[in-house]
Amino acid sequence: MTLCILCPGQGSQTVEVLPRLLAEPLIAPHLEPLLAAMPFDAMAVSQNSELCFMNAHAQPLIVAAGAAVANALKAQGKHANLSAGYSIGELTAHVVAGSVQALDGIDLAVRRAQCMDRAAPAAYGMMAVKGVRIDKLNALAQEHGLAVAIVNDEQHAVLAGPKAVMKSICKGMERELGAHVVHLNVQVPSHTPWLKDASAEFKSALEAAGWHGFNCPVLSALDGSPVESRDGAIDCLARQISEPLQWARTLDLAAEMGATVYFEVGPGNTLTRMVRERFPNVQARSLSEFQTFEGALNWLT
Repeated sequence: MTLCILCPGQGSQTVEVLPRLLAEPLIAPHLEPLLAAMPFDAMAVSQNSELCFMNAHAQPLIVAAGAAVANALKAQGKHANLSAGYSIGELTAHVVAGSVQALDGIDLAVRRAQCMDRAAPAAYGMMAVKGVRIDKLNALAQEHGLAVAIVNDEQHAVLAGPKAVMKSICKGMERELGAHVVHLNVQVPSHTPWLKDASAEFKSALEAAGWHGFNCPVLSALDGSPVESRDGAIDCLARQISEPLQWARTLDLAAEMGATVYFEVGPGNTLTRMVRERFPNVQARSLSEFQTFEGALNWLT
């Protein structure tokens, strides 16, 4: 078995995530110190359906949840051969790989969100679009002053830009192109040049952080290339804030490197569903699809 651990980005968190993880005796000891390290009341925020989606809260909470599950897996002898993360999830993927310690990951997630919030123009956001070819989406983005932020597959991408513009064109896209459009609960135009200043600021934070040896490669969401060095990690984590993600390429590279089993640490199962759509014959599950962590461990045996 070649195991690829997947770490999600923003958008899949719910008020049930932390209570469920804290109820797991094998996960709670890994999660509790991470929640205590937050610069806000993590439990109170996580139980507020509006506050938990704010950038400053969502990013560290997502890293905490994923890092706790990843460290619980390691404690039970389940070690990744590859790791990959979607947006903020790439920071979690470095916790999976051991290149970043979990508490340092929380600090970096807080800093990342701060950098992005400072750089983000007002009233910008993101929307997912399915059913339209990437070349057509690129043309639409250019025409309307938007940007393609993430390519999930040949007909599934995420656009970013002014919310008013995206709202004004989505009905036409659905009617004329047969698109399925979902406005994401994300308040910044991630992975676009609008956040170039955030990339530069976050790079300084990454350079000051403590780094450790890699226990497995981290597949960069920028292009899928395997990262196994401090300098490579800093470069990718800084750039991906203001450059588009090629997530489809990341999944393709995971398959080329021999991944046969994919496990998503959560929250949610968005990445798991993408893997199943792209590679119907591989085994892919998310923790959220199991009743208990014990069940996930049994599946991974």
